[in-house]
Amino acid sequence: MTVDLDAAAGHYLRAVVNEDLGLADWWAQRLDAADAERAARLERPDILGQSAMFYASRGLHVFPLTPGSKVPLPGRWGCCGGSHRRGCLDALDNVHAAAAWWREHPTANIGLATGHVVDCIDQDGETGARFWARGQDWPPVIGMALTPRDGGVHRYIRATGLPNGASIAPGIDYRGRGGYVVVAPSVVDGRRYGWVQPLTLS
Repeated sequence: MTVDLDAAAGHYLRAVVNEDLGLADWWAQRLDAADAERAARLERPDILGQSAMFYASRGLHVFPLTPGSKVPLPGRWGCCGGSHRRGCLDALDNVHAAAAWWREHPTANIGLATGHVVDCIDQDGETGARFWARGQDWPPVIGMALTPRDGGVHRYIRATGLPNGASIAPGIDYRGRGGYVVVAPSVVDGRRYGWVQPLTLS
């Protein structure tokens, strides 16, 4: 049974507040089941390829990264047999290309080229978190993901046309035209990227 995690968590908290321990226990079991279902889904051998195809179907430009890393996959991975060595410059929003790339390299992480549909504000650690909390005049965030780095957050905004840039503020990098980020459910250093606010592109 598929469980809406947010709704289940809300029901659980209300039951706890109301001291209805029986109902709280029932919702806790639902939450555990949903968490186990999610974990099993993420362990599917085709999860990276399916995710890459989904991103491409939404108009996002994707390309394969070396398994377990942030580095573009070297060598031949073009759907037409070509040798692609330009990393994010070879990213496509083509579902068939994504299917071919990940069929050949099913454990490849997913790179998302910024500057096409979305840009990304990349927050690293406590320094970045403190600067973000100051309430700068940032563009509206349309999606947010946690990165494997402690305190790491990717905040997605609509593409602005601005170029890729590092260290635009303490602990904050900007990923725009000519840049890329790693996206869920990719794994780096044994830790997985994960959405906490799915992208809203419409």
